Amino acid sequence: MKIILATSMGGLGGTETASLRLGSLLARHGHEHDVLLAASDGPLVSDAQAAGMRWQNIDFYGGGRTGYLRAALSFARLLRRERPDIVHCQMARIVPACAIAAKTCSPRSKVFYHARGLNPETYPKIARLFAGLGVYIIANCRHEQQKLIRHGFPAGRTAYTYNALPPAPTVSAKTPRGFVMLGTLSRLDKVRAVHLTIDVFHTLLQRGLPIRLHIAGTGEERSALEAQAGRLGIADKVSFLGAVRDLNAYFADTDILVNTLDCAGDHGAGVGNNILEAGLYRTAVASYDAAGIAEMVENGKTGFCTPLHDQAALADALEQLVRSPELRQTFGNALHERVTRLCSDDEIYRTTMAAYAL
Repeated sequence: MKIILATSMGGLGGTETASLRLGSLLARHGHEHDVLLAASDGPLVSDAQAAGMRWQNIDFYGGGRTGYLRAALSFARLLRRERPDIVHCQMARIVPACAIAAKTCSPRSKVFYHARGLNPETYPKIARLFAGLGVYIIANCRHEQQKLIRHGFPAGRTAYTYNALPPAPTVSAKTPRGFVMLGTLSRLDKVRAVHLTIDVFHTLLQRGLPIRLHIAGTGEERSALEAQAGRLGIADKVSFLGAVRDLNAYFADTDILVNTLDCAGDHGAGVGNNILEAGLYRTAVASYDAAGIAEMVENGKTGFCTPLHDQAALADALEQLVRSPELRQTFGNALHERVTRLCSDDEIYRTTMAAYAL
């Protein structure tokens, strides 16, 4: 089976990471040299090539409308040459160009959109447009699949599969120290709302808890977050790590992952790579109940999943975890079992192949 993954690989974000992991998984399961990455250049492209994917430099995101049309023509030429079984678009923007190119240049190719969240007002438009184009949809969690169906996309042309996991950890033990390290791991933007994590961290410090916070990721909100920590007088207890690629080192130094994703209603999708990675590394999680997070973080069973924007509930949950290493271990182990069962290589491969057979 020949598969083209069409996406942007311009950064180190969730979509780029998920695309790399999916392509690597497909290559490991016998599709080596049959997975082609049609994407812009970026820091993870060399990793994709090392994992067995071929790469075609096609950039749907550079150069405005002219650049998009140029990319669409390049993609059409690619389809005419490769005649893939599957075109698997990782981002909504490129789907119309890929679907039209498939109809004209490779009619036997099935086109899929991997749904990882849209602006709420976009769902009805996308449901109608993609249904009309004959596109299939793979959602990144059950929550996202049901949302698309509710907005009118045909149920028989959609499935869901969680994101693939990174390689198994080589180190899982936590670094011993005289305080508990809280951590965030996400892009630093308004939706990830790390400023809410800093607020709740400040509350916990006022309760006298022995804690520190390190913030991993890059983004436009970093300066504002640094200023916030300064205004609150806690800059000496908050560190900014920048982009993190060594998950072994990050999770060895992280006792609790905090996730204050600010996604209400139809905004946002999926479980989040940070949640899956925390489970892989047996790390306790305290998160807002947003998007599909509760599908992995079952409140009181595999972690704490508190109501959106309820800072008091989140602070109380974190205090329990800070005061009880036993509870941190229990939740970390329970999340590990759930994540590795639902997101194992074999399970992600099975659900992906089942989706391709729709």
